Amino acid sequence: LRRAVASRTATGRSPALAVRSPSMVTRTTVCRVAVPAPGSGRARVPGPSDASERAPRASTIARGYGGVYGRGPERGGIVPVPDRVVALLPYLVPLLDGLRYSRFFFQQFPQTIFLLQPLQPLASMYYRIPFAGVISFFAIYMGLAENRQMSRFVRFNAMQAIIVDVCLVLPGMIEYVLSPGRMSGAAMEMYKLCYNCVWVVVLAAFCLAAVGCLSGQMFKLPFVGDAADMRI
Repeated sequence: LRRAVASRTATGRSPALAVRSPSMVTRTTVCRVAVPAPGSGRARVPGPSDASERAPRASTIARGYGGVYGRGPERGGIVPVPDRVVALLPYLVPLLDGLRYSRFFFQQFPQTIFLLQPLQPLASMYYRIPFAGVISFFAIYMGLAENRQMSRFVRFNAMQAIIVDVCLVLPGMIEYVLSPGRMSGAAMEMYKLCYNCVWVVVLAAFCLAAVGCLSGQMFKLPFVGDAADMRI
């Protein structure tokens, strides 16, 4: 009782308030500041887990892959230049396989023969190797499309190139079944038109894929892009 009276005389406050004041100071010093969470009206107390969550993302961006590179560059990732070149290489196989449909095209449009000049050394080596098409097919499929160590950008373009190459089997099967033989007149003109259409489609697909790969964009070709995306 004497201590309470003495404390009231010294502080000018009630004894109960004087006794509780140290604990109130203690609670004030250990209290954390509540920070509003982004995108919500509720307050969130920052903890040590925030720094650990930001660290992997920062290290990923520092390597030049972007925050969501593993899920595709269409969502903001940065594709490295080596991956762009590797993603473009598989498209050379359907382009070389489609050269057989270009003979009438270059006969009718000889001024476009310069398109073949960069491909002549590669085409001569490709057609000289036995079973080069089959070897290239399995090399792309096993080495790139199904290789989980590759980025999704490379695997998607490899699978898309494989599907384009498989689609080129269909015109060859139709030609084999029909066995046109010697043709003349309107039949020959239709035969040339079909060859030219196949070659133009193959060349357009290669050009679009080359633009997408070199620019780092995951470009889906019509009809085959969704199928390739489902396979990855």
